[in-house]
Amino acid sequence: MNIRILARVVIYNPEDNKILLVKNKGTNFWYAPGGGWEYDKENILQCAEREVTEEVGLSVEIKRILYLQEFHATEDSIFFETFWLAVPKAGTEINENHIDLDPNGQVETGRWFSKEELQDLKVFPKRLKNTFWDNIDKFIIEEDPFIGVS
Repeated sequence: MNIRILARVVIYNPEDNKILLVKNKGTNFWYAPGGGWEYDKENILQCAEREVTEEVGLSVEIKRILYLQEFHATEDSIFFETFWLAVPKAGTEINENHIDLDPNGQVETGRWFSKEELQDLKVFPKRLKNTFWDNIDKFIIEEDPFIGVS
């Protein structure tokens, strides 16, 4: 059994109330940027920050854990995905028309979306279409009960 742990990051821009999602080459769905945890080199939060920088060229501040998902990719392969809420670091310039993608990476495109813009799209996890938005005020304002990573 192959088990892989991933960190995915829902990057929320509170100034325009949008999230950044990406799409891979040859796919028809959008998802939160992220990737595999290099557990011998970093903790899971460092993985989340690294993956965002690699995939979309943004520096982010991780705010809290959002969601955990077990995904059975194949009969002998399981992904355990951690989803984190992040905001762009203070002073980071957001250009809605330009995402700094890794030219050697799997991501083909990235885009900032409002809740309304997501409704007719294929998005994973589906919770990003409504549940996320229904609770965004709590996610941003309330203190995170997560006690940390060591």
